Amino acid sequence: MKGRNFLHHLHPPQIRRRTVQPLTTLGLGMAALTCLGVLLVTGFTLFLYYVPEPEVAYERILHITTTLRYGALVRNLHFVAANALLVIAVLHLARVFLTGAYRGRALNWTYGLALFFLLLLANFTGYLLPWDQVSYWAAQVGSGLIAYVPGLGPAAQRLFLGGSELGGETLLRAFALHAGAIPLAMVVLTALHLWRLRKDGGLAAPPEADNERLPADPWLYRAEGSVALLTFALLVTLALFFPAPLYERADPLHPPNPAKAPWYFVGFQEMVSHSALLGGIVAPLLLAGFLLAAPWLDRSSVPGGQWLARPRRRLDLLFLLLLLSQLALIGVGQWLRGENWAFLWPF
Repeated sequence: MKGRNFLHHLHPPQIRRRTVQPLTTLGLGMAALTCLGVLLVTGFTLFLYYVPEPEVAYERILHITTTLRYGALVRNLHFVAANALLVIAVLHLARVFLTGAYRGRALNWTYGLALFFLLLLANFTGYLLPWDQVSYWAAQVGSGLIAYVPGLGPAAQRLFLGGSELGGETLLRAFALHAGAIPLAMVVLTALHLWRLRKDGGLAAPPEADNERLPADPWLYRAEGSVALLTFALLVTLALFFPAPLYERADPLHPPNPAKAPWYFVGFQEMVSHSALLGGIVAPLLLAGFLLAAPWLDRSSVPGGQWLARPRRRLDLLFLLLLLSQLALIGVGQWLRGENWAFLWPF
């Protein structure tokens, strides 16, 4: 009898045939896991050389990128993987929603949303660490946006800043969160996420999919390995052609105009610029509430695992409208706002 190794214990003995079909998941889950693995390895490497002090942080980044052998590649890979994971996470969230895969799996859906929140927090705290002009003022704007979080905003802002202003305490706390607390929490939640997926019987699928089954070894292993290798190859390619930015040293006395939050929060900044109440409190609360309540809002009888099922079309349409509106707000804030946040006509 063939012995079962650790890899076998992570997978069921058999899977549904549709599990290894590309259009079922688009390989997004495995791609996200690959990015997370790259982030942990490259992050640990950078951790060995970085010093979270305002006086030396910028020089340490320069040292990593200009002096250490392969230092620039490691930092570029970390930067690319972080941004890629955020994009993949949004696509994965959309895939789960549009296939109704949250039906009967509310707990795992909640795990996924918590992971997405931690990912945003990880990117935000990491953005400050170079301590250059752009990251410093982006963190300044981002910390200001934290104050709009209902109930906890002002306290969370003070906790992040380590006082009333952005400075050395902020950098130390950002580093502690980015290199310690957040990675640990993400690994734990990822394990719970995968465990619940296994406990729930694998990927959500209609009942007729149970009639066609395959052994996980080798079919699932080959599919996962292929996606992982392709994702890693793409990350390395992007890292070679798109270096992680490093601007001039942070200058607290001369803010850029406009000072923008990181690209994944600039849509939130755009909403706040129109209305602090609606954009900073009401809209984010409604969006978060809608996502959290999705498994209970879906009253259709169609099982999960089917793309854009007709009985769910109103809920799917609302989700797509919300997603596209957020992407549009990011686009406006990132590319169509100039000095004093004035609108720039593209033509």
